[in-house]
Amino acid sequence: MTDSRPLRILISGTTGDSMPPPYAGIPNVSLLYARTWKEMGHSVAVTFVYKPEHADDLGAGADYFFEYAGRTKPNKLQKIFFLVKYFFKNPRLYIHLFKKYTAVNPRMTLETILYSAYGVYMQGVVDVFKPDIILCQAALIKTFMVSEVARMQPTRIPVVYNTYAEVHDQAMGVNKHMPVEAQKKYWTYFLNLSVFVIGMDNCSVGPLMYLPPEKVKVFYDTCDFTSYQISLSESREELRVQFGLPQDFFLVAMMGAFHHRKGHDHLIKAVALLKKKGLKVVGVIVGGHVGLEKWIVLAKEEGVEDRMFFFQNFGEAEKVRLYKAVDAYANLSNSPRSCGLDLALLEAMSCGLPIVVYDNGALPSAVPHATDGRGKNGMIVKTGDREGVAEALRELANQTPEKIKEMGEESRMIASKTDIHLTAKIKIQWFREVLREK
Repeated sequence: MTDSRPLRILISGTTGDSMPPPYAGIPNVSLLYARTWKEMGHSVAVTFVYKPEHADDLGAGADYFFEYAGRTKPNKLQKIFFLVKYFFKNPRLYIHLFKKYTAVNPRMTLETILYSAYGVYMQGVVDVFKPDIILCQAALIKTFMVSEVARMQPTRIPVVYNTYAEVHDQAMGVNKHMPVEAQKKYWTYFLNLSVFVIGMDNCSVGPLMYLPPEKVKVFYDTCDFTSYQISLSESREELRVQFGLPQDFFLVAMMGAFHHRKGHDHLIKAVALLKKKGLKVVGVIVGGHVGLEKWIVLAKEEGVEDRMFFFQNFGEAEKVRLYKAVDAYANLSNSPRSCGLDLALLEAMSCGLPIVVYDNGALPSAVPHATDGRGKNGMIVKTGDREGVAEALRELANQTPEKIKEMGEESRMIASKTDIHLTAKIKIQWFREVLREK
């Protein structure tokens, strides 16, 4: 294979619910790469569970394969139909995949039964799309099935994993039910199904436990930096009016699913501390379609229902507009699932926002060369220290507009190094090296 021939790349492996919107990090990254690689002349396909209304506002325009035909998350009956359909389509392959997985994870679950059928489904995707290489955006049970299918092809298809916290986080997936020795057997076999693994920041520690260093590429992943440099016709004041946000407050945003591990509750409590001190700081949180109610209740309990604003299911255009309306961004992820420069953080930094982050995992890499938790583009706070978050926000709120802009420009410079147009080229080069060796 020459370096000039366009590649056929299949992006698969995630158990995420749907094609965006609503947006989540991994599906969003999948579409960013698909769009960029297509612009570079490659053919790209992406698998998703289902396609909601108004999907793909990123305009990736890839070839899409959906497990389920509906517009909403599949129910139990639909999953049973999927299982029966693909079991009878190729019982021999189903049983082979089932045995392969239970050999390294004997604990019987509904996932094992269902996703063995997913492997049969993916054989059909491979038959239709005929990829040169497969990129799996996680190391989950679907990834396992995709990898086993890929190795069974007449000409084995190389598979690359983009892992996150699923390998090292003991609270995730199979790790919750496996002793250390069983994890070693499982992950050593599983990860070696790939030709190499990409681990973002802190999330490379898991693969490095089971693979030689030359098979693990430690890599800041990506953001669509260029798209976030657009100029809007509206002023900040006008944007705040459109979002229903107050004009004379210091606004701090957070973006992410409404889960405790994201730390939204920490921001709510920090804002409550600042309100008691008479400081005009407001929190703005954007999440998905479930889990919001508990944060609304907490805001009322803390007496800051007037200083917390919640939004759901933002698309790309709305995210840009919100970032242009606020003053700063916080990432208060407080579990081992935090990988560092995640997508939402990079998007906010791309928009020129100073940041407050916890010292969790590799998050401090977002504020390089910090001294005593203070850096040129933001502040680092001890994980779980709500008072520390409140103090960091107080310091930011007391800065001059000129200083806030200067800090934001430092954030923008850091984010520019992870632009999708740079990282996509790096990954293509890695893929070509694998295919040359093959």
